[in-house]
Amino acid sequence: MAEITMHIDSIDLIMGIFGAFDENMKVLEKTLDVTVLSRETELKVTGSDPANVELAMQTIKSLMQLAERGESIGTQTVQYVLGLVKDGRQNQVAEIGKDVVCITAKGKPIKAKTVGQQTYMKAIGKNTVTIGVGPAGTGKTYLA
Repeated sequence: MAEITMHIDSIDLIMGIFGAFDENMKVLEKTLDVTVLSRETELKVTGSDPANVELAMQTIKSLMQLAERGESIGTQTVQYVLGLVKDGRQNQVAEIGKDVVCITAKGKPIKAKTVGQQTYMKAIGKNTVTIGVGPAGTGKTYLA
């Protein structure tokens, strides 16, 4: 049985990462077959496969980076970040959501939520004409 323990300074940060009714951690636990426990400011990840325990901890650290910047963490974000970590691209998580395109009338910032959207926004900024092709619901019109 492998186990990794980490100290986190902020309870609010833990609450943001875990989500309502711990739904975010349930996704991580189910996908990697690990157990994530939080006791006050200590976070413990246990599991039978040491590689999955390490993946879970790296994913949690990456999610903390997003939560520290005020990003909302949902199950879709957890799955996306887990995919980046599995591919060895956890350094790209820090780039997500940095550039704000504009602020809506209600004060909500419009920004990229994935690495692909970040690339799309950079292309729009550099080129006079940009053609975006992709499946419905990926943010092409929203970001443009």
